[in-house]
Amino acid sequence: FTDYFRKEDKPKAFTTLLFSDTAGGKTFTALSFPEPVYVIDTENRAISTKYYHYNNKQINIFEPVQFKTQFTEKDWDSFDTYKTIEEISKFIIAFANEVKAGNIKQGTLVIDSVTDIWSFVQDWAVTELSKKMTSKGGKRADDLTGEFGLQFDWKVPNKKHFELMGILRSLNKYGIYVVFTARERETPDYVQQTKVQSTKDLIRSQKDIPFMSDVILYLRKTIAQTQTKYYAQIVKLEGLAPPSEPVENVTFEKLIKIMEEIGKTKLE
Repeated sequence: FTDYFRKEDKPKAFTTLLFSDTAGGKTFTALSFPEPVYVIDTENRAISTKYYHYNNKQINIFEPVQFKTQFTEKDWDSFDTYKTIEEISKFIIAFANEVKAGNIKQGTLVIDSVTDIWSFVQDWAVTELSKKMTSKGGKRADDLTGEFGLQFDWKVPNKKHFELMGILRSLNKYGIYVVFTARERETPDYVQQTKVQSTKDLIRSQKDIPFMSDVILYLRKTIAQTQTKYYAQIVKLEGLAPPSEPVENVTFEKLIKIMEEIGKTKLE
């Protein structure tokens, strides 16, 4: 019976969410995590970050986005959502199997970005549901507008997304760090002034991504007197109380030092 329970007292790795506006340093921080680093790159930016900042680091980049090679009069999107989701799913499953088999024993898997993956999953679900009819004879989804006919049909993309992200989170117990990057959501000024927003409201991703993350960093870039600086506000830090002050030029090593320091204080 005791075989059902975890034996480790300390987590081997953790899942991190990095979110920011454009050019906030998400990919730079993500690639600072332990090597070998594997990247599911939907934004096609990892290669330039690797070249300019991590050229001597073992970074493996997989670009899953597929484009249509043939068009019909019904086509409105140049992306081949089916093949893109299929490629992402195959890669995640293959990677997880390599980890479980012991062929990959350490390193980091970066998903750059979960914003794009959630968009692709929604498009996939719309296409699937547009083939099915409601009890009133209408389509369960409009493949032109991308709208679902029934509210409960959101369970289709949510389930698909949860399965993919759930596999990724399971890699932590094998010592694999997982890093999600996401773009910041633009909100109207009147909303920002009248409502205290939760983390999920600030992020362009599926709503459960913050809950799936052990560490959350809100990255920001400032420019003053022609000098550019990068800061990270630590929103979530596993089971520790995050520091109130932002951290400049955050990297994996700096993050670990902060966690160790706060952890020592907590134990004392």
